[in-house]
Amino acid sequence: MTTEVEAAVDQAFRDEWGQVVATLIRVTGDWDLAEECAQDAFALARRRRPRDGFPGGPARG
Repeated sequence: MTTEVEAAVDQAFRDEWGQVVATLIRVTGDWDLAEECAQDAFALARRRRPRDGFPGGPARG
């Protein structure tokens, strides 16, 4: 993984984590499930972004 991709995903994590988890808590009603899903999403982003690039904004993809 390139340093640029790592840095972008890390920045998106710092900027978006709270909003992502809060949204997932509202949708699922389950704090633990929300955190687990958010973790999975960011892990997937780390794997896919070098291949797929970034969507219009990290929070949109």
